[in-house]
Amino acid sequence: MNRKWEAKLKQIEERASHYERKPLSSVYRPRLSKPEEPPSIWRLFHRQAQAFNFVKSCKEDVHVFALECKVGDGQRIYLVTTYAEFWFYYKSRKNLLHCYEVIPENAVCKLYFDLEFNKPANPGADGKKMVALLIEYVCKALQELYGVNCSAEDVLNLDSSTDEKFSRHLIFQLHDVAFKDNIHVGVYTRNRNFRLYKSSKIGKRVALEVTEDNRFFPIQSKDVSDAYQYFLSSLVSNVRFSDTLRILTCDPSQNKQKGVGYFNSIGTSVETIEGFQCSPYPEVDHFVLSLVNKDGIKGGIRRWNYFFPEELLVYDICKYRWCENIGRAHKSNNIMILVDLKNEVWYQKCHDPVCKAENFKSDCFPLPAEVCLLFLFKEEEEFTRDEADETRSNETQNPHKPSPSRLSTGASADAVWDNGIDDAYFLEATEDAELAEAAENSLLSYNSEVDEIPDELIIEVLQE
Repeated sequence: MNRKWEAKLKQIEERASHYERKPLSSVYRPRLSKPEEPPSIWRLFHRQAQAFNFVKSCKEDVHVFALECKVGDGQRIYLVTTYAEFWFYYKSRKNLLHCYEVIPENAVCKLYFDLEFNKPANPGADGKKMVALLIEYVCKALQELYGVNCSAEDVLNLDSSTDEKFSRHLIFQLHDVAFKDNIHVGVYTRNRNFRLYKSSKIGKRVALEVTEDNRFFPIQSKDVSDAYQYFLSSLVSNVRFSDTLRILTCDPSQNKQKGVGYFNSIGTSVETIEGFQCSPYPEVDHFVLSLVNKDGIKGGIRRWNYFFPEELLVYDICKYRWCENIGRAHKSNNIMILVDLKNEVWYQKCHDPVCKAENFKSDCFPLPAEVCLLFLFKEEEEFTRDEADETRSNETQNPHKPSPSRLSTGASADAVWDNGIDDAYFLEATEDAELAEAAENSLLSYNSEVDEIPDELIIEVLQE
C-alpha cells in the first residue's frame, strides 16, 4: 500500500513540476483553426459605424479595414481585427486583394500624401523627379515651421503607376512626431479609406509596392519580417503614445487666433483650441475638468489628443499642476491626465523632467460609469430605439404619410448597406477595397438584412 502511495505521490510531483515549467494560459483565446495561428478576432460588418462601435467595445488592440465587393458600386464590408491577424492572412495575397486602412477621424496620425496625375495629358512630366522635389520641400517646411529634422530616408515611398496614370503614396515616418488628426494633415477628413501596401484597386492588377527610389528602410528584426515591417510603417493611424511624442497642428484658423485658447471651467469654452471645442467624448472632457477644478483651483484643458490604437485620450492640463509623484503642485511644469477608454481607468503623468526621467505614472483610478463607453453606447442604442418607436407611432397615426425609413424609390432602407450622411463621405474617397472572390459569391446568396457575417462563412473564405 505504501509503495502505491509513494508512486502516486511521485506522479503528482512530476505533474506539478511539469506545470511549473509550462504553466497553463490564464485566459483561453479561441483560434480559427490551427494552433500556430494568432488569436482570432475577425468580425465583418455591413456598416462602418457598427465596426467602430465594436472596436470601442473590445479590450484587444483591433482596427478597422475596408473591403469592397463587386456586387455593386460603392458597397463596402468593414473588417475588424488586429494588425498581426490581418497580416497573417493578408501576406499570402490569395484572397484579400483590395484592402484599405480606415483612418479614424480625430485620431493622431502620420503625415501622408496621395499623389497622382494622368500621363497622356502630361507628356513632359517627370513624376519621379516631382516626388523627390515634394519630399525635399516638405522636409524643409517641417524644419522651418516645427523644428523637425527629416529627409527622404524618413519617407516610405509606394508606387502603383500604370501606363495611363502616375500614382504614389508617401507616408512620413517621423521619429516621435505625428499630427493631431486628418484635418491637420489636410489630406482627407472623417473616416477615410487609404489603400494598403500590396493592395490594388478594384478591377486593377497593379498593387502598391515599395518603389525603386524609396530610401526608407524599417529597422530589421529577427522576429519580424521586412514585409511586415513595411506593412506596419504604411499604416497611417499606427501611432503609439509616448511621453516624448510631439503632436503637430496645422489649422488655418490658428492664424487668426491670438494666443492659446483652453477650457477654463466645466462647460465654458474661453476660446477653441486648434479649431476644436471638445474631444470626441465630451462626457469624458467634463469628467477631466471636474478633476482639475477643486480646492479653490480652476484648472482647464489646454489641448487633447486621441490615440486610436490604444483608445487613449491624453489631456494637457493648464492652471492645475498637482502631481502625485511629489505630493504637491509643480512650480512651473504642467501635468497630463490620461484616460484609457478600453480599460476604463484614468491616471496622471506630467511634463516635469524629473518625473519623466523616472517614467512616473500615477495609480490607475476607475472611470465613473456614466463616462464609460459601454454606458454611452447603451444610451445611444436606447435613444435610437426611442426614435424608432416614435417613427412607428407616427406611421400608425398617419398611415398615408411616407416614412423617413423608406427610400425615395420605395425600397426598404434595410436592403441597402450604407445610406444617409455616411454616403456623402464614402463617395468622396478615391480608393476602396475588395473582399475575396469566394466571399463575394457567398454574400450574394446571404441575407442582406443580417448585420454580421457568420463565422462559418469567414472560415470557408479563409480555407479557400
